[in-house]
Amino acid sequence: MKLFFGGLATETNSFSPIPIGLESFEAGGLLRGPAVAAEPIPVRARELGLDVVCGLYAHAPPGGLVRRDVYESLRDELLEQLRAAGPVDIVALSMHGAMMAFGYDDCEGDILARVREIVGPSVTVGAVFDPHSHLSPEMQRYADALLFYRENPHTDIDERSRELVDLLVRIARREVRAETSVFDCRMADVFQTNREPMRSFVDRMRALEQGNVLSISVCHSWRRGDVPFMGAKIVVITDNAHAEGDALAERLGMELFSMRGIAHARAVPLQEAVERVLAAKHAPILLADISDNPDCGAPGDATYAVRALLDAGVRNIAWGALWDPLATRFAVEAGVGARLSMRIGGKACALSGEPLDLDVVVKAVNSHAKQTTSGGEIPMGTTAALVTDGLEIVVTDHKRQTFGPDLFTDLGVNLATKRVIVVKSAQHYRIMFEQHFAEDIPIDSPGVCISDIRKLPLKRIPRPMWPFDEDPFGENKAAQA
Repeated sequence: MKLFFGGLATETNSFSPIPIGLESFEAGGLLRGPAVAAEPIPVRARELGLDVVCGLYAHAPPGGLVRRDVYESLRDELLEQLRAAGPVDIVALSMHGAMMAFGYDDCEGDILARVREIVGPSVTVGAVFDPHSHLSPEMQRYADALLFYRENPHTDIDERSRELVDLLVRIARREVRAETSVFDCRMADVFQTNREPMRSFVDRMRALEQGNVLSISVCHSWRRGDVPFMGAKIVVITDNAHAEGDALAERLGMELFSMRGIAHARAVPLQEAVERVLAAKHAPILLADISDNPDCGAPGDATYAVRALLDAGVRNIAWGALWDPLATRFAVEAGVGARLSMRIGGKACALSGEPLDLDVVVKAVNSHAKQTTSGGEIPMGTTAALVTDGLEIVVTDHKRQTFGPDLFTDLGVNLATKRVIVVKSAQHYRIMFEQHFAEDIPIDSPGVCISDIRKLPLKRIPRPMWPFDEDPFGENKAAQA
């Protein structure tokens, strides 16, 4: 059997001021040839004895809409590679699920439709997605199997990729007849699977994958994509048992709906967070600046959190990674030990806040920076550590969220001695930072990625939907369930 693998991925925030062009894909990973063969899907396919043909695998950090010409060029390259592969038995794709381009609300649906047009109805087609995804009718129509990562933070990317290959092989060999059931939960929320109640919910989902039930996924939704198919959904794939799948998807969907508003840590208003820092008897306190998370499409240069701490008299702060290419360039050109008067942060858009005017010393520079995550290393371009009175700042020319403490420690910033650590991240920091803070507080401050999506000008999402509508099912169906 022959399997074709490829993918094209990013996460589009409809309200992000950051355009996504070819340079964004080059920075995130524009892989061709042997580099693609090391991805988990082709690795698993070779383990199963399949012939594997790898096409383009490209991903860009989250931002706004992708340039139309860039999307179409990369998409068409991938499709031409599929055509050139000749007859294949399986097409397995790795995509994000929330990619939008100018002229395209549903890039994943567009790609799957064109793949199906090339290979015809008899070839098995499937894909694996980030759970912060949309699930459109086109995605369902043209794929035999759609899987989503179970975990958030996403610690199971390799596992779910391998499971996709296993399932697609069974479908292609006609060992099972895959039927997909989808239940619309009519909600848009955050679901952290490393804490209750989601931990037990995901564990029960796994336990239910037996007999006719081949796969269960939660599409968490991407809450900042203004599209008609936004919202959380349960996806159940059965072996020729559609009615059973429909019933199970609805039962799990209503259970998920009952967890609305309680499945994640509450974001604390910024002033309340500052007061908690002032009152704390332990350290360090980690403040997660979720409203300015670059991997949510935010610029990553907002200054609200640190300005509030400084105004309250808090010192001994580590802050990063702040996306400020200009400050990074100045630090590199001035060199380690240089003293500079710099205007830091607050540059990308109105929601970035006012810049901080600071006298700093360049402590360290790293021209090949990286951070370690549970899934490997992520390049960070050039970083610099800037020191001023009571504050150490890591600036970068590469817009990514803060994943690991080595972003700081590789530049000589000692986190153990800090009173406060401020990171540009929503929750992925928890995996690698767990041993580096006494308490973590997600903060709700102004920004492109504000936690209360009711404040966003979402115009095209389906309604009714929680939290915009308190009882979207009517007649209190959730209570009855």
